[in-house]
Amino acid sequence: MNYELAKKLKDAGFPQSGDGNYLIGNIETDEGGIITTNSVYIPTLEELIEACGDRFISLHKYYHQWVCNEGMEVHQFDSQGSTPEEAVAKLWLELHK
Repeated sequence: MNYELAKKLKDAGFPQSGDGNYLIGNIETDEGGIITTNSVYIPTLEELIEACGDRFISLHKYYHQWVCNEGMEVHQFDSQGSTPEEAVAKLWLELHK
């Protein structure tokens, strides 16, 4: 997962702790010399699927893309990504608009 997608998850309220990893973006120093980082959490595939809850239906590979499905009676979303994590992260973002 790249920084931009992880940042979108963070900005949308995805929990920033768990069994995944952290990725550091920009490192900035203010006038007082205090260093701040724009770190984001990279969740595991399991955490992403669990966060989608009962709305997660399936994840499969279709040619060179991973496709994640959500099914409801009224709405249905499909998301795609180059990795399973990317596809499910995009689904979670769609579910939390």
